[in-house]
Amino acid sequence: MRITSRMVTKQFVRSLNDLSLGLNRVNNQVITGRKFSKSSENTTAAVKGFRIRRDLSRADSYLRNIEHAKSSLSDAESALSHINKLMSDAEERIIAGLNGTQSKEVRDILSEELYHLQQQLYQTLNSNTADSYTFGGANTKNRPFEVNGDGKLVYNGYILNDLSPADADELGKKSLFVDIGLDVQFDALTGKIDERTVFGYSVPGVNIVGSGSITIPTGETVSANLYDLIDELMKEFKSDSYTHTRADALFGAFQSAKERILSGITSIGAKTSYLTFMADRIEVRTIDLKERQVDVEGIDPAEAIIHFESQKFAYNAALQMGGQILQPTVFDFMK
Repeated sequence: MRITSRMVTKQFVRSLNDLSLGLNRVNNQVITGRKFSKSSENTTAAVKGFRIRRDLSRADSYLRNIEHAKSSLSDAESALSHINKLMSDAEERIIAGLNGTQSKEVRDILSEELYHLQQQLYQTLNSNTADSYTFGGANTKNRPFEVNGDGKLVYNGYILNDLSPADADELGKKSLFVDIGLDVQFDALTGKIDERTVFGYSVPGVNIVGSGSITIPTGETVSANLYDLIDELMKEFKSDSYTHTRADALFGAFQSAKERILSGITSIGAKTSYLTFMADRIEVRTIDLKERQVDVEGIDPAEAIIHFESQKFAYNAALQMGGQILQPTVFDFMK
């Protein structure tokens, strides 16, 4: 069989193109540090890499959710600390008013001071950060607390002293939730998210101020929330028929309600600690995933450079050989 110059040329060009493609491929490996740039180059590794990238994206999303929840809890903790200070100040005024030697004029002054503390409590309960109400529970767009025409505290449309324990418990469970990697599950019947598989980070205000009514030692039924109890004490201090017995009974109810604030702060601390634990766990998982990603997609730099130099040598050798194989034509002598 006669081998023509055209056949030799075509074979040489084909081989040179193959070497050029190989050189470009290893050059990309050196530059990017990746074994492949297209999934078609290594389908199995590409599928594994996609799954790792998906898990990394989820981990990043979990960490962002955790930071958001921690930020919200931090705002709530700051507000609760302020409320605790306000109620401690109120407690001092009440104790001073309970002193049997105090005159009516002094109790009037203390009542006025309690009023200002009560208003500060109301304002702090409606704290708003970045257009989100801190103590609204699942309601973050509207003011959670209002005062009705009778001067009673209202939470998300419900008069607090009229709430039954069951209703108050239901309101206290309404929260905003985020996915922090607990494997979100849905109820097969209702389609709703299983709240045990997500993290609730809201601090419903009803759990802070209290709700419902209680019977004090005098036999009288009064509101059990802090705002209304302060109101009752203010009225008692100003009353011309002031009695130490009733004021002391109201003070006992106030002290019991005040304990909710410390419980709220403790609960926030526990939630924040749990979020920190989850963040640490996810960060460790992220490191493991990145190491796996390097194993699947990455290439050893030294090995890549050696392959590149070898491929470049072969390409240059082919070019030199081509000058000897290809016969000169008339075009090589044209100027």
